[in-house]
Amino acid sequence: MGNMRRNVVVGCVFIIALMASVSSSTARASSSIVCNVEMTDLLECLPAITGAHPPAPTRRCCKVMRKVNLPCLCRYKPQLAKFGANPVAAMALPKHCGIKKIPRC
Repeated sequence: MGNMRRNVVVGCVFIIALMASVSSSTARASSSIVCNVEMTDLLECLPAITGAHPPAPTRRCCKVMRKVNLPCLCRYKPQLAKFGANPVAAMALPKHCGIKKIPRC
């Protein structure tokens, strides 16, 4: 099971890196910025979007979600499952963080 968890984490890190390199129109000049936040900040939410029954997002994750460009993240929904992330959990993060204005993805 440890290898499976590591593969999920590696997959999610890969997708975040892919998003940064592919989305130059939504990223700032720095390649470490994705949808208005640092890639390392997005990793705060990784536990809340992995696995069949992910835990609730942490306060730090919710802080990131309040800064992120949510419509920008919607573009990556189809890719999440390919890399082991739970798309339903990922799309539910804003609601779980108390964000009221949530785009439809």
